Amino acid sequence: MRRCTKCGGLILKSVRAEHTEDLGGVVVKILNAVQVRSCPACKTEMVAIPDLDDLGRATAISRALNPIRLAGKEVKFFRRVLDMTQAEFAKAMDLKAETVSRWENDTRGVGGACEKLTRHNTCALLSKIARGRPYDPADIARMELVEPETGYVVPPIPMVRVRVSNVAPNDSGSWNEMAKAA
Repeated sequence: MRRCTKCGGLILKSVRAEHTEDLGGVVVKILNAVQVRSCPACKTEMVAIPDLDDLGRATAISRALNPIRLAGKEVKFFRRVLDMTQAEFAKAMDLKAETVSRWENDTRGVGGACEKLTRHNTCALLSKIARGRPYDPADIARMELVEPETGYVVPPIPMVRVRVSNVAPNDSGSWNEMAKAA
C-alpha cells in the first residue's frame, strides 16, 4: 500500500467513469480509462491518462473527420500532435509558414480546399501510428464542410480504450472515438 506524501494517509486507486480533458485545442471526454490515485484524508488527487500521445493522434483523426469547419486552435492542435513547427507543418501541407500562422490565430480562415487537404494530410500522417482509429480518405473527399454558428463550440469527443489486433500481448490497447468503436 502506498502512503500519501502530504499526510501519510493510504492512497486509493480507481478508474474514473468519465473525465473531460482539453488536449490543447480539442476537448475529449475519456470514458472508463483515466486512472485516479487519491488520498481521502487530505483530498489529494492525481489523475493519469494512459498513452496520452496516442489519445492525441486518435483525437486529431476524429476531429479531422468531423465536418464542422476548423478553428485556429484546432489547426494548431493538429500541428502539435504531428510534432511539427509551423514551418514544418507548412511544408507538409504545401503552404507558407505565414499562412499557417494566420490560420492558427484565426486571422484569416482556412479555405475549403485547403482545409480538406489539411485534414487529409493530417490523417494520412497519423493513420499508421494511431492504431485504434481507422481512416478512410474517401470520408474527407466526400465531406461537405459545415460553417458553425457564431459562438458554437465543438462538443467533447468521447474516446475509449480499444484492443488492437496484431500487437504485443502486454500492449494495453489504443484509443478510438466512442461512436466509432466496434
